[in-house]
Amino acid sequence: MKKEQLLSLFIEHKNEWLSGNELADKLSISRTMIWKIIRNLKASGHQIESKKNSGYKYLGSNSFNRLLIQKHLNVPFEIETFNEIDSTNTYAKKILGQSKLKNPTIIVADKQTAGYGRRGRDFYSPKDTGIYMTLILPIKDNEIFDGGMLTTMTAVAVVNGLKISYPDVDFKLKWVNDIYVNNKKVAGILTESVMNVELMHPLALIIGIGINLNTKDFPDNMDRPVGSIGDQKVDKNKVAADIINEFIQLYPNYLDGKFIEEYRQLSMLIGKKVKIQTHRGLISGKVTDFDQHGRLILFDGNKHQAIMTGEVIKVNF
Repeated sequence: MKKEQLLSLFIEHKNEWLSGNELADKLSISRTMIWKIIRNLKASGHQIESKKNSGYKYLGSNSFNRLLIQKHLNVPFEIETFNEIDSTNTYAKKILGQSKLKNPTIIVADKQTAGYGRRGRDFYSPKDTGIYMTLILPIKDNEIFDGGMLTTMTAVAVVNGLKISYPDVDFKLKWVNDIYVNNKKVAGILTESVMNVELMHPLALIIGIGINLNTKDFPDNMDRPVGSIGDQKVDKNKVAADIINEFIQLYPNYLDGKFIEEYRQLSMLIGKKVKIQTHRGLISGKVTDFDQHGRLILFDGNKHQAIMTGEVIKVNF
């Protein structure tokens, strides 16, 4: 397809001037067709500067694009991008229901109309100001997995990926799946599984990642303090790729828990008094540590207990 071929040329020569004649010769099409494709690319969010006697210069994109993400990835992935979608996790479940995926797949959207987080809460996902992404990881029939550890590891990977573009931002983790900046939630992670009913074993894991990059206006009915990372302009395609690269680096050996020390350093809870909603009810105490299985260690005044699942509903800063 000529549009993808032209975009590939621009990506290879980003911030370089390319003449219309040069582009037309390389793609074996007319200059008029080059102009039409460029107009189409601009309409899709690509930033292309034109200058008489110089030609065209590709500056980047405000929207997600498969080729732009792939350019920055260390390993190949199947990638699907959307301008708008109901939910990347919902779409992941839909395609898993239609066929058995053999390769890891990434779904990225500029906007979600029905994004959701833990306990079915809405995840506000306005256009162009965030990253709304789902990773689908096929699971072999005999493969061991740990959803809690995977979510914990993903949180570390997301922070490490974000720090490449935001080196001066002080990211903090709120157990188990939230990322905070200045005591406001800026990102969340949701790990789900799709089961093979016959084998009663996961067919695939679905990891949803929602990030507020520079979202400003939030609905009034948010149930917790929310914010965005900052006003700094970043390459969204590269940020998404950086996060995926960090994830892939940790994923093969995540069960060994070696990332937990980094998680401890990023935690906003160690040393804080908290209230945690668990399946057994509300528990209060002081967070003292996280063990090698990602469990929160809570001292209730009498004894320490390891909590595997739950939600921190209050933190005393």
